[in-house]
Amino acid sequence: MAKQPISLTIEESNLLWLKGRARVVAGGSVSAAVDQLVAEARAGRLGGSEPARSVVGTIDLAEDPLLAGADAAVRAGFTDSLTRSIGGSLERAPRSTTAASRKKKARG
Repeated sequence: MAKQPISLTIEESNLLWLKGRARVVAGGSVSAAVDQLVAEARAGRLGGSEPARSVVGTIDLAEDPLLAGADAAVRAGFTDSLTRSIGGSLERAPRSTTAASRKKKARG
């Protein structure tokens, strides 16, 4: 199909986005990127997103359904993390036998 030249005026931020898209999907051609966007929109592949789905009812908290004890649980966990020792239980990694057997040579 023959192409027709047109004049297009868009916001600067949209032009920047379009140029970025052109580099990725249209080999750098802004005209080809616009043409591709229009073709996708006409085919119904643009703008149609799935309807929002709710997560209500997907998690069952039988012990505390109203989250009445949530504040206390979060505060307790935070307090516990602050009272733990940071470096007390860390173990050192064993030294590599190859690193231990190497000696530095004097430069000069």
